[in-house]
Amino acid sequence: MQLNPYGFTPVMACNRNNQMIGVSFSYVMGEYRLIVFDKDLHILCQAKTASFDEGSFGGGYFFLNNQENAVIVGDNRMKCYPTANVEVKDDIYELSPLWVTDDIVAMIPGSGTNSLYATLPIWDSASPNLYWCLIAGRFNFDTHELESTAYIAMVEVVPDRTQPNGCTTTLIDFIQLPNQWNNNTFSVDENGAYFVTNALTAPGVCDDGYLHAVAFDAQTQSIVQRWSYQYVNSGFYKVGMKNIGSGTTPTVMRDSAGNKIITIGDNAYPQMNVDVVNQADGSLSAQVPVFSYMRSCDEASFIGVENSIIVENNFGHTVDIPWSQYVENEPGMALVMLDPYATDHSAEVVWEYDRMSFLAMSMLAREKGIIFAHTGDWSDDESSTEGGMYYVSAIDSWDGRIIWRIPLGRGKKYCHEYGGIYFNHENSLYMGTNHYLISIQEHILS
Repeated sequence: MQLNPYGFTPVMACNRNNQMIGVSFSYVMGEYRLIVFDKDLHILCQAKTASFDEGSFGGGYFFLNNQENAVIVGDNRMKCYPTANVEVKDDIYELSPLWVTDDIVAMIPGSGTNSLYATLPIWDSASPNLYWCLIAGRFNFDTHELESTAYIAMVEVVPDRTQPNGCTTTLIDFIQLPNQWNNNTFSVDENGAYFVTNALTAPGVCDDGYLHAVAFDAQTQSIVQRWSYQYVNSGFYKVGMKNIGSGTTPTVMRDSAGNKIITIGDNAYPQMNVDVVNQADGSLSAQVPVFSYMRSCDEASFIGVENSIIVENNFGHTVDIPWSQYVENEPGMALVMLDPYATDHSAEVVWEYDRMSFLAMSMLAREKGIIFAHTGDWSDDESSTEGGMYYVSAIDSWDGRIIWRIPLGRGKKYCHEYGGIYFNHENSLYMGTNHYLISIQEHILS
């Protein structure tokens, strides 16, 4: 465990040199920073990438490109940093970007006061400079006014050292999503991009939503809407959510029959549904309600492997970051199993574990079938004054039993509010909390 002076690090990746890369954000400083640290949690370098945008996680996502350099969103620009093999120096030093794009939001006519939420490369090795860009839109939770709408755009970024910012930026095409906004990242495959939106049916009434599938036509250089699936949105802003709608980034998977499918959670009442749609046409393949009546929501992506979907309950997770909740959020994790050969496209809940609370995004180790999760326990008297006790827990995906759990500490410093759990090339586990970088490593006694 190592104190992180740059704040909470919810998203990480590992380069081939076993260095961990992450994006930290600090509510005290009001900024995002890219950090690189070694396997023993020593921070090597950092770079401020964006100012914090209240009510949005835009700026917190990044990916490693094919050269293992980090591409991150910051202040409506894409920024690329050299993270493939970071030099080790005596002190933490500032990392300079390789290139920084123009303001992408400003390039879109009529986009108004908006924000670039996330970016991912197109799934085409023949087009290494094309990027999907998700523009979030802006929803005012106080007035329930949609101040700007969401867009999906295609941008070309060509590295060029002769340019002042190291590249040229060209807007290729964009699609506006009227009366819709977004506060989740998105997924891509060889057929295009997938993302969810929250939608208004009348001024101040956000009770609709969509899972969109879009593709890029290389011949016409245009974005094509493949299909839109309309999910159920109760219009309730549930405690634990950052959306009035779906809180899940689409999970793209293939079942045992070879059907490519996409799964999300909706915002139905009194129970959230796990929705499974056909990747080819957006038709509903299966739908199953999960968790307690009037106390179910999910603000994390599902785990999807063949016919299995693992979903966790985040209802009651206090959104007043960085103050961890003093009252337990609703417990629950469930395994939903699909039957791809059934004519009625059936699905069922195989097990549901309802004795532990889950926070942020759990991860599955596919070879061993173990789910790694950040969990909380409020069962003792100290919880009411000092906060919950937080753990990293290992869960058997076969039946939901707890294999082990390792205590991290009590209270907000040790809470992993959002984001995932990650591994390096030596199978060591990494995670960020509000104050610390955490690593769980296997030590073999000689």
